[in-house]
Amino acid sequence: MSLPQDNDKADFDAVIKKHVWRLIAIGASLGAIFMVVVFSGYHFAGIPYFCGSCHSMENNYFAWQASRHKQFACVECHLPRNNIAYAAVYKAYAGIRDVVGETTRTYPFAIKLTNHARGIANSNCKRCHFSTIEKTPMAKGNADCMKCHKFIVHGRPVGQGGLRFE
Repeated sequence: MSLPQDNDKADFDAVIKKHVWRLIAIGASLGAIFMVVVFSGYHFAGIPYFCGSCHSMENNYFAWQASRHKQFACVECHLPRNNIAYAAVYKAYAGIRDVVGETTRTYPFAIKLTNHARGIANSNCKRCHFSTIEKTPMAKGNADCMKCHKFIVHGRPVGQGGLRFE
């Protein structure tokens, strides 16, 4: 005589065996949908319109639109370029920090790069402009491009109501 528990387990096993391919297809479909949503969100969060949609980024966004670097998306300068996994983690960290600053209204009017973010931006400056600086001391070591070119892309911070470029 078999116990009711054994029958339940046998029935469950039979159902799983009968529908195994259907379950695999459903799992794969849900996984694919999840991946599309994640990668779409990652991509959307890197377009300049998204970056400029926060109130505290408006001046930086409009200054960027008027700059000579307007053909480059924000992530091309502000994200590390050598490792996609590190770039994704850094983007999530920076994004969370930005959302917290925006919602708590703790952003200063003149947004400044952290030392780490400055290093990433400098690395990207040197990557794009290497042919210009390759025979100069700036190509070696930890040259700080922002020391002389700080306001090239985002202009100088000004009070509410306008932009100033120098």
